[in-house]
Amino acid sequence: MPTHNYTTQNNHELAEDEIDLRELFATIWRYKKSIIFITLVITIITAIIAYRMPKYYKSTTVIEVKPKAGEGQGFSLGGAGALLGLSGGASSNSIDKDASLLEIYRTNKEVINNIDYSSQYYIYEKFRFIELKEDNCSISISDVHIPDYKNFGIEISFDPISADKFRLSAISRFFDKVLGEYTYGTPIHTEYFDLIVHKSSQGATPSKIKLNADKHYIFDQIVSKNLSSTVNKKNPFITIDYLDTLPQRGEAYIKSLIANYIDISIGFEIEDADITLDSLNKQISEIEEKVKANANEMEKFKSDKKLISPEAQAQVLIKGQAVTEEQLIQNRYQQDIVKDLIAFTNKNKNIDAIAPSLIEFNDQPTISLITKLQELQLEATSLAQEFKAAYPKLKSTRNQIRTIKTKIKSNLKNLQKTLITRSKSLQKLENDYIQKLKQAPTSEKEMTNILRNYTFDEKLYAYLLQKKSTAEIKKAEAISRFRVIEPIYTSPRAAKPKKALILVVGFITALILSIFIAFLREFLRGDQRA
Repeated sequence: MPTHNYTTQNNHELAEDEIDLRELFATIWRYKKSIIFITLVITIITAIIAYRMPKYYKSTTVIEVKPKAGEGQGFSLGGAGALLGLSGGASSNSIDKDASLLEIYRTNKEVINNIDYSSQYYIYEKFRFIELKEDNCSISISDVHIPDYKNFGIEISFDPISADKFRLSAISRFFDKVLGEYTYGTPIHTEYFDLIVHKSSQGATPSKIKLNADKHYIFDQIVSKNLSSTVNKKNPFITIDYLDTLPQRGEAYIKSLIANYIDISIGFEIEDADITLDSLNKQISEIEEKVKANANEMEKFKSDKKLISPEAQAQVLIKGQAVTEEQLIQNRYQQDIVKDLIAFTNKNKNIDAIAPSLIEFNDQPTISLITKLQELQLEATSLAQEFKAAYPKLKSTRNQIRTIKTKIKSNLKNLQKTLITRSKSLQKLENDYIQKLKQAPTSEKEMTNILRNYTFDEKLYAYLLQKKSTAEIKKAEAISRFRVIEPIYTSPRAAKPKKALILVVGFITALILSIFIAFLREFLRGDQRA
């Protein structure tokens, strides 16, 4: 008996479900006309919106970024990081940081100067606005100034009146505001902007002009939204993609971006290597002449005095003095470097640029501090793009940066003191050699002086040649770090908008919305009956 009641109840519930399903389709069928109408209207509106959207063409290229010499010690970005203030990190992350540097404002700033986005010109054709190329436009605009940042990106309509005059209007959502009638080539001052309109002899006349003016606005609203870089984890390749409504401008932007980034990246290294090479070449020429003169003098003295070689003890003293003098020269050279580094850190904010020079001293504590400083600078730059200066995390990061900079400066001063102390010890040792050599016989004294000069100049010559070779290798490595693997390519088909996808999504959304409206009407109709 209980089983029969359960079965009856179950069948009754199934029957209710069947009735509900029938009512569902009945409601849809009852309002089929309105559902079809609403779906068609929304789909048509979506199609019109998609049609009026500007077409963006994607330009792509691939560059190779080889690791920089010395990356194992944590300085992966070299000149680029030094000049941008964002270098640093372990070598495993160097390619990622190279890619991220391509997308920040400071790298793109010079490119925005070269590729002009300050004014964009549009012609209304086939019910939509199409951007004109600069060389295909009958006007050009210069001296743009927009005092209020709220007006960056303002759109104005352009209406020619005569051969010399035109009318400008500020475009708004509802009604355009006429700004006035103006003459070509004369300064224009309005409440929104200042500019000069120049007339060209050929090209299409735009009906709409967009004034971007500010480089930060251009980067935030145009460049950063359309620029992307992708890292190949297996190879040191970076794929750069850029979307633009004008394919030629997109290609020009990528080309300028790569050139500017490479200039920034290797410029510091090339300049440093060239200065070093110029100095070394000059010193090598002078020392080479001295070595030849000393060799000739030594041979002449041996011949005149009939000497074969000095005493063994004198040889030891001569070699000892020569080695000491060589160490003194190197120590003074390092003192000069540290002195310049201290002066640089006192005058410049980007003190992490001293990283390559510190590697020569093997000052691991300071190297570790600079590595940490570079990471914090990169973090601070990232935070500053999203938050204001009062943001706690940004304030804390900047405080850490200031603390580490102070510690680096202190370490440099301690290093300078150490080198000065070492220089005094070497000078004392050299004086001891000189005193011992003074006790030698007269003929040996003369021979000793000649041999000492020859030995010292010979060692110094070898040392300078080694330094020159190192500088040349450094320069060659810097130049060959970057290489374009694939030429810039722009697809003839627009990359966005995806009109087919927009239509499908619009149709499905419209269908769901129209069915929802049908059920809502049915629900309200039932309430009215009740």
